[in-house]
Amino acid sequence: MVVFQYEWKRSKKSILIWAIVLAVCIFFMTPVYYGLIGMTDSLPENFAQGGFFETVGVSLDLLMKPLGMYSFLTGFFMIAGGIFGMHFGLSLHTKECTENTSEYLFTKPCGRRMIYRGKTQCLLGGVCVVGGAYLVASLVTMLLFKPGFSLGEFFLLAISFFLVTLFFGALGLLLGSCKPNNRSPLLTAGLIVFLEYCITAFSRTVSNRMIGFLSPFSFFNPSEIHKLRFYEWDYLIWYIFLVAAFLILSHAVLMKRDIKFVA
Repeated sequence: MVVFQYEWKRSKKSILIWAIVLAVCIFFMTPVYYGLIGMTDSLPENFAQGGFFETVGVSLDLLMKPLGMYSFLTGFFMIAGGIFGMHFGLSLHTKECTENTSEYLFTKPCGRRMIYRGKTQCLLGGVCVVGGAYLVASLVTMLLFKPGFSLGEFFLLAISFFLVTLFFGALGLLLGSCKPNNRSPLLTAGLIVFLEYCITAFSRTVSNRMIGFLSPFSFFNPSEIHKLRFYEWDYLIWYIFLVAAFLILSHAVLMKRDIKFVA
C-alpha cells in the first residue's frame, strides 16, 4: 500500500483532469452529434454505407439506432483513453528516471515485487477512475437526450472504452519497464495509439479480420456488439491473453532490470 499511495499521490491530479475532460466532452458532444442523424439521407451513398462510418465500426443500420452516434463517438474517445492509459503506464516507470526518484523508491524496505504491485494497482485505479467517469457521464447523457436504448448494449460499448484504456495501460507498463529513460512518454503514447487506430481502420476498409488482431481498437467493433449483443469471442480471448502477457512480462523485466541511482 505504501508504493500505491506514493504513486497515487503524484498521479491523482493528472487522473482527475483526464476523467473530468473526457466526461465533459462525451456529455456535451453526444447531443450535438445526434443532430447528424437527420442528415444521413443527404450524405453520399458510399459515405454512409461503405466509407467513413464503416472505418470506425459503425454501420448505417446501427447509426440510425439510439446508440448509433454514441458508438461513433466512443470509437474516437477510445483514442484519448488509449493515450491516457499508455502515457500513465509509461510514466509510472519513466518518472523514476526523469525525476531522479529511483533511489528513493528502490531503497525502501519493500522489495521490487511490492513496487511492481503498487504501480500496477495505481494503473488499475487510474483506469477505473477515468473509465468510471466516462461511463457515468455517458449514461447520464443518454438518459437525458436519447432514452429508450438497450442498457446491456450500452454497458458493453461503455466498458469497451475501459478495456481499450486498460490494454494500452498494460502495454505502457511493459514499455516503461523495458525503457524507463523515455523522456517523451506522451509523444510515444500518442504515436503508438494513432498507429494502432490506423491498423484498425485499414483492416475494416479491406475487410480483413486477421489484420484486426494487431490492434485493440478492432476487438470491440460497435456493429458486431450490436449484432451479437456481446463481444466477439476470438478477439476477447486474444485481448485477455495480450493484457496478461504484458503484465507478466513487465513484472519479469522489472525483477531483473538494473536500477541506476543518482550519485
